[in-house]
Amino acid sequence: MKKIAVICNSDNLAIPAINYLFTNGYLAGVGVLGKYRNFLLPKLNGIGIAESLVDSFDKENWIQAKTDWLKRIEADTVWVFGFPWKIPATLLAIPEKGFFNFHFGLFPMYRGADPIFWQIKNKEEKAGFVIHKMTGEVDAGPVVWEEYLPIVPGENYGLYSQRAGMVAASVLDSFLQQTESGLPERNEGKGDSPYFKRPDVTQRTISWQTQSAEEIEWLVNACNPKYGGASTRLRGTEIALLEVAPADVGDSPAVEPGTVIYSDALYGIIVACRDQQYLRINVLSMNEGYISGSKLFSLGVKAGEKFHD
Repeated sequence: MKKIAVICNSDNLAIPAINYLFTNGYLAGVGVLGKYRNFLLPKLNGIGIAESLVDSFDKENWIQAKTDWLKRIEADTVWVFGFPWKIPATLLAIPEKGFFNFHFGLFPMYRGADPIFWQIKNKEEKAGFVIHKMTGEVDAGPVVWEEYLPIVPGENYGLYSQRAGMVAASVLDSFLQQTESGLPERNEGKGDSPYFKRPDVTQRTISWQTQSAEEIEWLVNACNPKYGGASTRLRGTEIALLEVAPADVGDSPAVEPGTVIYSDALYGIIVACRDQQYLRINVLSMNEGYISGSKLFSLGVKAGEKFHD
């Protein structure tokens, strides 16, 4: 009987695979970061996984704690769905069949942190995920599985993550069969491919002057919900846009990008972008809560006001 452990800090991406392993009797245990335990444990309990199967690791002692955990549960292999710290080679060697990382971006283009954000933000036509054997170098092990999963226009981070997690679970029968017969390994040269870091606040901030309407829409989708929306400012106050949509306003005089050109209770707020393109603001968040574009109108936002970086 296979004994497979899972390490994760994600729900949408990992739980479908965990459920697959649990249902088939393969799950040896689940390891989570201590700070995510209270978030993930109810979701794991919801698919029938007892608390006794879930261990947590804190930054201060995670290497020793994970070493003890692996020796105790005697897993044959470990699947990783997001882990922020570099796992040393000595720990990777404990399971007989090693560690496999489910990386939700394609190699070598999207190595690094949070590839889902970067694939959506960059309007990537060729998106997907890989499963690769982990080595002592981050995101450098041989690829043993590749799956293309194009982004649906208008799809945000949360929706794509949910779909990606389900697709990853759907290939596990085939993946495990190939594991038994010998997985083909493909070494990916890094070449000049960048290593993407987790996006900082500047990269999550809308630039009305330099970004097109389409680029702003994809940035907003990339930031929803994980980063709470794409940042901008109105009346000197920071707000975050969670959903926008292209707007056709017909002939309209050219105005500075970021300018509100239309505001009413029915259509809400429409903002000018570069090249006389326009976006309607559907959902945003501010200190007072999550509101609609129409609510902004009721709060007194009028045509002529401006959003700023």
